[in-house]
Amino acid sequence: MSSSVSEDDVSELLAVSASSSQNGSSSNLAADKLKQLASEQLEKTATFWSKLHQFSRIALLGYPNTFEQYVLESEPNDCSLVAKYTEIVDVDLSRQPSLSVDSVTLNTVHVPHPLVSFLRNETNQSAAEDDLDLMRELRESPILVFIHGLGGQMSQFEPLMGLLSQCSEIIALDLPGFGNSKLSFETKTKRKSVSQISPEDQRRISSSVKRMSWEDFKTDNIVNIIFELIQQKIPAGKKIVIVGHSMGTHLSVKLARKLSKQTVEGLILLSPPDFEDDIESQEGAKPATVSMLTFFTYFPAFFNFFRTWDRLEGLESTSVLRQLGNVAGISNSIYNKLRQFRWNMDVNSEVILKYVRGFNKAKYSELIEAISNFNDNPQDKTVYEKTLLLGGTDDRLTAAKIIHKTQNFLTKTFDRKVSEAIEVTNAGHSLLLAKPEFISGIILNHIESKFPERLHLSPAWVLKVKAKISGDKWGLKNEQKWMQLKPISTNITRHNGKDVAVLLGMKTLREGDSHHSPTIVEDLFYGANKDNRAEGIPKGNLIAIVDISADIPPYSPKTLKNIKYYKCATVSKVVPDQIAIRRFIQLVDDILSSNENVENPLIAVHCHYGFNRTGFLICCYLVEKMGWSVQEAVEGFKAAKPPGIKHPHFIDALYVRYES
Repeated sequence: MSSSVSEDDVSELLAVSASSSQNGSSSNLAADKLKQLASEQLEKTATFWSKLHQFSRIALLGYPNTFEQYVLESEPNDCSLVAKYTEIVDVDLSRQPSLSVDSVTLNTVHVPHPLVSFLRNETNQSAAEDDLDLMRELRESPILVFIHGLGGQMSQFEPLMGLLSQCSEIIALDLPGFGNSKLSFETKTKRKSVSQISPEDQRRISSSVKRMSWEDFKTDNIVNIIFELIQQKIPAGKKIVIVGHSMGTHLSVKLARKLSKQTVEGLILLSPPDFEDDIESQEGAKPATVSMLTFFTYFPAFFNFFRTWDRLEGLESTSVLRQLGNVAGISNSIYNKLRQFRWNMDVNSEVILKYVRGFNKAKYSELIEAISNFNDNPQDKTVYEKTLLLGGTDDRLTAAKIIHKTQNFLTKTFDRKVSEAIEVTNAGHSLLLAKPEFISGIILNHIESKFPERLHLSPAWVLKVKAKISGDKWGLKNEQKWMQLKPISTNITRHNGKDVAVLLGMKTLREGDSHHSPTIVEDLFYGANKDNRAEGIPKGNLIAIVDISADIPPYSPKTLKNIKYYKCATVSKVVPDQIAIRRFIQLVDDILSSNENVENPLIAVHCHYGFNRTGFLICCYLVEKMGWSVQEAVEGFKAAKPPGIKHPHFIDALYVRYES
């Protein structure tokens, strides 16, 4: 990031869901239109014969699938976090004789450690350099490396990367042929993407992937490519923790084994396929997807026909439900189905078959060797559970029993508990799509409690360091401006107070502040004088606070006793995109549904000052869920929290989204 970036932007490095105002508003999918098109597509394929008719028109006669065209043109394949930190990297493969190419150009992401931006301030940098222990601890803090699975892309890790970037440096990649490391960027239908990759970089990426032979896509060669990327991007001696999903878990194990001893500090394996049992000589079953697709490697011409048939029902197609599982509620909302459908559309058939033909499962012996490399670290005085296995109860592709089987094997082999297996209910193969906040929270909690403290993989440690350097544990950007603002809005209303919104706007709280701290806010709504509130204090019962800032909050959520805290991060000065809006609305609905017995529930929303992003998302909820017009929502928020949304492009985005 250039030195011209403002302090406000620098402190918001931890983005998870926003894009430019153009990407975030003008091409948002209208919910009603999406539902209508999805319903029409399902109706067209309601019977076998009607589905066969559609298949014949599209696959044999070449008619376009209008629903798929709409999705490709309207729904991005990637996300704002990826777009913000994208780096196009030429990976030097000249030291890998098993590969037929000397290099490959890939789309990658590199998110700096949160303290890097903090230390750009000369005063902070000077104080840190004088603290030798701190500089040593920073060097010891590992980098998190993310590896996606077959047909996946790194944007699938968005919520987890956003959370963990609060305490660690992040590196991720789109494997050759997947995501924005495409075999070809030229398609009949324009495909929406948040990332702005130049035509020259697109050409470099696609031409390098096209030069790769079928042999280059063998599992061990893909591991070699990731290995060289790490050698190139990560300084020698720097530790890493590898996070993999599905096929990426087997790549992770093989990579951990290949890297020098004690380079890797841990493995986080999401939805792993079964490992090959070469210890007790029991042949493990191939993952369901790979077993099915192996057939098509012998008859590749039929694969595109199969894929067309497989996704004909659109959002209700087998291609979507296979990934999400047969679960109910928000986990399988129309927008989660849309996201999964869009990712499925991004997959190139030829690339899939190349990976399938070359797929070589990781063996138990490789898993043992990989874990031994980091479990026997002489710096650790105790045994840590530095391998985390997660699986969904409704996973149709890699059954949840695999994580328990693997856990039992590891405990038996090491004669002590070196891993933890967590089965997530009401979730399928796409864990982070089904329950992003929950899964991310589980992983962060495990890292904080089960990994060595010396790794400093904790947002609390980052906060402590900032306090140590600056001398202010609960420091705020532009504190004087913050102090002059009204802490919390009045009730947001329309029709002269007849309709009252469930949402409130407020500025961020500050721990220990005499006017606006967690303790003060709780006392307003749950203290002895809760029934005799002063004028201007909103009426109702505050049940939750939703923090939409991307930074670590300047207060401790644990201080809250009656009010629950939720994080739904966005980027400052940038209009939240459609994915961020959906996540926010789903979160609010989920909070309300779990508090149905509370009379007059209220949910407070804050970014830093509580005007632009806060007002925008509140207005989105009022329009989409409560039926207000954009004008009513904007004016209602302005009256409750003057001067309301201050940046004109945020207001423009609301009108473009809902009234164009």
